Amino acid sequence: MAAILCPHCGTPNRTGSNFCNRCGADLRGESPPPVEPPAAASAAPGDAATEGASPAQPWLAPGFLGADDVPFADDEEELAALDALPTLPAPAARLVSGVQGLLDPIRVAAMPQDDAPTGDAAGAPELPFSAEQLRRVRALLVEEPVLASGPTSRPAPARSLWLPAIFLIFGLSVTLLLWSGWPLPAGAPMLWQGVEDAFAAVDRLPQGARVQLLWAYDPATAGEMELVTAPVLRHLLARNVTLDVVSLLPNGPATARRVFATVEAERLPDLSAIGVRRTLDVRFLPGGVTVLPLLGTASADLAVVFGAQAEDVQQWLEQVAPVNRAPVLAVTSAGADPPLRPFLESGQLVGLVSGYDGAYHYYELLGETPPAAVRSLRTQVAGQGYGALAILAIIVLGNLAALLTGRRQDG
Repeated sequence: MAAILCPHCGTPNRTGSNFCNRCGADLRGESPPPVEPPAAASAAPGDAATEGASPAQPWLAPGFLGADDVPFADDEEELAALDALPTLPAPAARLVSGVQGLLDPIRVAAMPQDDAPTGDAAGAPELPFSAEQLRRVRALLVEEPVLASGPTSRPAPARSLWLPAIFLIFGLSVTLLLWSGWPLPAGAPMLWQGVEDAFAAVDRLPQGARVQLLWAYDPATAGEMELVTAPVLRHLLARNVTLDVVSLLPNGPATARRVFATVEAERLPDLSAIGVRRTLDVRFLPGGVTVLPLLGTASADLAVVFGAQAEDVQQWLEQVAPVNRAPVLAVTSAGADPPLRPFLESGQLVGLVSGYDGAYHYYELLGETPPAAVRSLRTQVAGQGYGALAILAIIVLGNLAALLTGRRQDG
């Protein structure tokens, strides 16, 4: 009876087998080659393949042949066909034998301790390093690096006072300027586009108009935001509008009430002296951005976002403004101004007031003198500008010196 040869490993298998008994390759579609059966032979009991096998677990012995690995003893024709085939090379050693479907292990890398390549790697080029050299390199890669503590062969370059002299000159200049008492020029705040539009949007609100106000900052950013929030809030209160104030931050309501109390004390000094105070009703809405679409169900004449981040204004424009169609006014920090400029130019924002410059000019549009805290910032802004110019001059002079005299070795 003809046997089917496995196209992968060449092992003969019984006719009608679907998979190879040795490597598990698919045998469906393979046809048995014609083989002339010689004299029949039978396997003797106690073959060397099963010597040393445990009676309880014979399949763990090397070279174990199970019921599926050998033909039945009564199939003389098949046994004769197997004996006529050439002897196959011995399979590679396995950790577990007798398991069907395992592929022969193939070495994909050589170890340094190998004396010489064998098999297909006999023609491979010889490694440029010996096993001992590779072992030392591996040990160096594992160990922690150690800094050399001995003297170096090349002497260190002479130290120079080039960099310390720059900082010394800069520090002396600032100190002398402060001790001299010379009046520093006050910086002129920049009137950015959007401040006048914001003032006009609030000024044309009728009395009793409903204004949605999102309080999107807390004490972490209250330093700059209170500076720009105060004049806008004063203008809203002067128009006698109805404020619907909400906050998505846990500390937002407390911050809003504190700023409102400060603004009320500045607007109505007589009433505050006798203890008459108004309070601001602020709602805290947990849930973050997911609750913003609910605010779009309420109609409003204007929406004002007091936010330290540009994302707060963008989320309102995406979630609320398309629903209730209320114009949006942004009151933000100076850092959030550049990302919001495209929204102002496209008309999605009716106004934009940001930073110290926006607060200063909004007070002027109100016809009020900015508070002393705002006026004192003009000198600080001017000093910051002159300091930036001084640093720029040092950078330019340093690059010119490096270009004319060459790069110094001491940094």
